[in-house]
Amino acid sequence: MRERLQKIKLIALDVDGTFTDGTLYYDGDGKVIKGFSSHDGLGLELLRRAGIHRGFITGRHDYATEARASYLGADFYLVNVGDKSVALTETAEKFGVMLDECLYMGDDLNDLTVLAAAGVSVAVANASEYVKSRVDIVTTASGGHGAVREIIEAVLAAKGIDPADLWLSEKNRRVGPQ
Repeated sequence: MRERLQKIKLIALDVDGTFTDGTLYYDGDGKVIKGFSSHDGLGLELLRRAGIHRGFITGRHDYATEARASYLGADFYLVNVGDKSVALTETAEKFGVMLDECLYMGDDLNDLTVLAAAGVSVAVANASEYVKSRVDIVTTASGGHGAVREIIEAVLAAKGIDPADLWLSEKNRRVGPQ
């Protein structure tokens, strides 16, 4: 697995249940309110600093996720996606990356096609059992509670990149999104 993680140049994430814990709160106007882990957000900044493309492929659109993706400077934010494997293939082509250099992380049945297409497939600890039985890696952390950061640190470790060195390097000394 280490060799496969070393090749990763693009990380695509599902949102609900993966980048969040999957709970959807609605305000009185029907707008979705979500919680996002700052640890996962800092992980996405580490990927940016390491030169790894990162973003989201999701089946739904909401302004909370759009705002978070924008704040984090995601390289892509694809919404209302039916077949996520098509979206990943097109995104990989856009960035000049082969599918075996892509990692996708998800949690439920709507992620199955893209998990099968990605070079490395990851499910969060609280993913559906069916999904967990069909991926390369299952995180120890649950979605929205550090699972994204966990896999980011595994990718960086496989590439021989120390997250602290990356964060503290002179050229990256500015405070980044979290």
